[in-house]
Amino acid sequence: MNGIIVIDKPQGMTSHDVVSFLRRKTGVKRIGHSGTLDPMATGVLPVFIGKATRIIEYSGKPDDQEAKLYRCTMKLGIETDTQDIWGTVLETSNYSIDANEIKRVLKDFIGPGSQKPPMYSAVKVDGRKLYEYARKGVAVNEETIKERKIYIKHIEVNEINIEKGEVSFDVLCSKGVYIRTICADAGRLLGCGAVMSGLIRLKSDGFSIESAVDLEGEIPPLIPLDEPLSWIPRVTVEDKNALGFTQGKTIGFEDSRILSGIVRVYRDGELLGIGIKNDIGIKPKKVLVQL
Repeated sequence: MNGIIVIDKPQGMTSHDVVSFLRRKTGVKRIGHSGTLDPMATGVLPVFIGKATRIIEYSGKPDDQEAKLYRCTMKLGIETDTQDIWGTVLETSNYSIDANEIKRVLKDFIGPGSQKPPMYSAVKVDGRKLYEYARKGVAVNEETIKERKIYIKHIEVNEINIEKGEVSFDVLCSKGVYIRTICADAGRLLGCGAVMSGLIRLKSDGFSIESAVDLEGEIPPLIPLDEPLSWIPRVTVEDKNALGFTQGKTIGFEDSRILSGIVRVYRDGELLGIGIKNDIGIKPKKVLVQL
């Protein structure tokens, strides 16, 4: 089995739990995923099987400002240590907020910005994930947690229920955006605190919720492993160069349209691997086929 399956991740499972479940279900050991989802979040989780695991790092254009689409529910008047409703409550507060003020604050997040990953995240510091430190109560020097550049393409408010203190909104954004942190930051700006109380990922690197399947269901035909690589220029080589490429050799190649950078290398419609075009030719980066 070689290809991709899009799972609609159920609530309560980690992304790694999904991978472990599919390994048992399919009998295939080489399985991985892209775009980690929080355990309590649901929605699109692309899972890569067999040879497809080798192209996970290329699944989606690095600077794509529309890589992810989320639907979030935000709860007002509360702060927790995890920035979501499932964490330990740090503070609660009353609020008297106008719906237009909520919309204004959320709209201010649109555009380029930066975020510091929350303590309960999979970002690594000194070889360990932040949530591992947090769960053991180990303090981490804040200066070691670097802010990351992010981009919020669009925020659309769907519903505001002041009486319940709930706000539903969609976020179209780049990779690396923590929706929990948007809620926490919005709560501080509103002066009442806020947490994420629900999250669905509707889109991830071109894969949408419409193509996602239930974890317990039948395994559908796998998506070709090169489908998420469409952002990478494609080149076709002849038999001699194909053999050299799969043996790890730099092969000669000239094309005025592709002067340098990453390329997909094919022979007779078969993806041989990923290479880097330079002044000499194409140097293999990831070889997927042995000839």
